Amino acid sequence: MLLAVALVAAGVVVARWGEMRSALEAGVHYLRAKGPFLFFAGMALLPAVGFPLMPFTFAAGPVFGPTIGVANVIACAIGAVIANVALTYWLAAQALRPLVSRLAGLLGYRLPESGARTAWQVTTIVRLAPGLPFFMQSYLLGLVRTPFAVYMTVSTLVPAGYLVAVILFGDALWTGKAQNIALAASLLGIVAGIIHLLRKHQAAMTRKIGIPPPAPMHPAGTPDEPN
Repeated sequence: MLLAVALVAAGVVVARWGEMRSALEAGVHYLRAKGPFLFFAGMALLPAVGFPLMPFTFAAGPVFGPTIGVANVIACAIGAVIANVALTYWLAAQALRPLVSRLAGLLGYRLPESGARTAWQVTTIVRLAPGLPFFMQSYLLGLVRTPFAVYMTVSTLVPAGYLVAVILFGDALWTGKAQNIALAASLLGIVAGIIHLLRKHQAAMTRKIGIPPPAPMHPAGTPDEPN
């Protein structure tokens, strides 16, 4: 299944022109035959172990748009991301944190926790950080125990725009309708521009009000702040 997902996602961009069309169609039919439940379950679970979201996002429209409708594809994809970020938070905050905490304790350190005062800002900064993989963002925020409601809200809203734009773009490329391709590409550009502006705004606000980054690990027994 992973190979098929990657094949469809990588090839959609050349689906209308390359000799790969028949192979891509086979991949699409294979994934479609497996059904949306298995596909979106994989989208929810596999990124927790490092598999990127993008191949699923790009393949979802061509695979299931004709059968369940693009709107339902978008809803299922957002639902999969919600399940994924909840799972990775639990893994980081409950399953992995005790192990990491014990290791840190052996080294004479303790893990920090995200304070409520800066939770929204820190979570948004991490989610907008360029270059840091999505699953690593989730584990980082879970390890510092960002308040769950804040974590889920930001972790759903930030990728939602990209999900919608990429699914529409992938579906438009696959169907080959020039007008839909232009509209989806425009939406993708708008989302990218908004994310860029949000990153600049967050950086400016951080400098202006002096929000500190998540607290570093401190030696055991050392207070976080001076009295």
